Amino acid sequence: MSKYPHHTTPESDSEPLRATRRTALRGTNTHQGTQDSDKIGDRVHQFRTRTLTRREALQRGGLVAGGLTLGGSTVTRTVAADQESEESPDSDTETSVASIAEEAYLYGLQQVIFYVTRFNYTQKEDSDVFVGVNRWYYPNEGRPITADFTAVVSPNATTLYGQGFLDLQDEPVVIEMPEVTDRYFSLELMDQYGIYPLYAGNQFNGTDARSYLILPDEYEGEIPGDFPATDVVQTGTKTLLTELRYALRDPTDESEIAYVNDLQEQTTITQLSEWLANDRSGVPRAEQSVVPGDYETVPRMADLTEQQVENQTAADFFTLLNLVLNDPSMPLIDDSRKEAAMLEWLERVGIGPGMEFEWSALETDVQEALTSGFENGFERVRAAGTEGNSDVMVDMNGWNILQNTADFRTDWLTRAVMADIGFAGPDSPASHVAGFKFTDANGEQLNGSTQYTITFDLNNLPPVTEFWEIPIYDAQGYFVENELGRYSINSYMLEEGLLHTDANELVIYVQHEKPANSEQATNWLPAPEGGMRFAARFYGPHWSLVDGSYDMPEVIPAEE
Repeated sequence: MSKYPHHTTPESDSEPLRATRRTALRGTNTHQGTQDSDKIGDRVHQFRTRTLTRREALQRGGLVAGGLTLGGSTVTRTVAADQESEESPDSDTETSVASIAEEAYLYGLQQVIFYVTRFNYTQKEDSDVFVGVNRWYYPNEGRPITADFTAVVSPNATTLYGQGFLDLQDEPVVIEMPEVTDRYFSLELMDQYGIYPLYAGNQFNGTDARSYLILPDEYEGEIPGDFPATDVVQTGTKTLLTELRYALRDPTDESEIAYVNDLQEQTTITQLSEWLANDRSGVPRAEQSVVPGDYETVPRMADLTEQQVENQTAADFFTLLNLVLNDPSMPLIDDSRKEAAMLEWLERVGIGPGMEFEWSALETDVQEALTSGFENGFERVRAAGTEGNSDVMVDMNGWNILQNTADFRTDWLTRAVMADIGFAGPDSPASHVAGFKFTDANGEQLNGSTQYTITFDLNNLPPVTEFWEIPIYDAQGYFVENELGRYSINSYMLEEGLLHTDANELVIYVQHEKPANSEQATNWLPAPEGGMRFAARFYGPHWSLVDGSYDMPEVIPAEE
């Protein structure tokens, strides 16, 4: 989707993903450090600019920091420990700047990626994905996805996507969906925290045509009284990512592509006042004017719209986090003691509602402490996602199933892992789950220089109500161009007879070069030359795909 060339990984790039952060940081003026004494906290206070008192800022965000006190440069909690506090820095000891920075990375990674992605879609006018606010973007002009799609990591290749950012600061919007009776489809909304206020579609609420009213809190205008309450989505935020998916059973069938494109055209986003003026009907995308977003930016954002996690420096991250916390379209969670505590800790480094943050104004040892914590946060998130973590991932025969159990309000580590390796993935398994795979059956990093097979028993295929797919990416999570234009193998291909089966098995051949055997070539999943990874998708999963008890086939390297 971006004008930048898609990322390809050289053949020698077979190191684990965590190595990329160090490489990025070596090119900056930041340094890893461990100086995090009280004097650092004192020096931080010299450089922060307050426009509100802390209590005023918290109250503006809907928070009252009762039971939390800030003493000198250490934070003391006076409330009883509870479940929300399990991931927080140890409140019984001095909280260092470095440890604050590490926890802040877990807390803020999702929001920061959301902020920059929104910029890419709504403000960066030279971006291929620029459409402004309240308007759909269709990758590849509504045709099957290609390797040019680089705006988000780990997309699926089995649906035709629509994406866009809603701005509800002026008024609600109405999203209209047509009747769809013959395929999977979904409409989902995600806020800056990765929380989904809406899951809609055939697996959730049926196949009838519907009009959804997206209603922000505190809206004081008139609301049409005849909207069914089930179709009114009340949201505490005033900005949302919206995701639209229509299944494509055969990407080579031009008539089916045209049919899905017609469904897309019937799916509209319209501000409420315009919807009412248009005889209670949505305005087609082609007739909408482009309205750019009006959000605070910094110059570096233009360089961060691809491979965000790898390209961010500590200076980038904390600068962007402060923009997030001061964005009026992104209110804070209004009842989270855990977030309130994080805001108190962030205040020590000059970040938070009503505050201005300038990285260059910080003294070197403060920058070093923040960079140390930032690096540690990156390593912690990346390790939890790629190496497995029982609190975040369930091992399903070597595939890591993220435990997206609808608690992203307080489960910051899981939220950050999702943002890192699968941004905009759901917060609940009700929609779908993903199985991430970075190593083969022998524990070696996946690499396109090796040939692999994945063998399914036709009597034991992944149990889903909708569909499953096995997409393949480079090491950073992007599709790589190949001669077939094929980026996944999926259950529709099997149902449509597009894959070869034998002896009650489906064998997928994963390798860079096309197999010489014609039957193997039919089941070929082209691999990039170098490092690679999988993010298998299971839409409408049965519980064995959620708890990891399904016997998912391993990725087997060919014998030398």
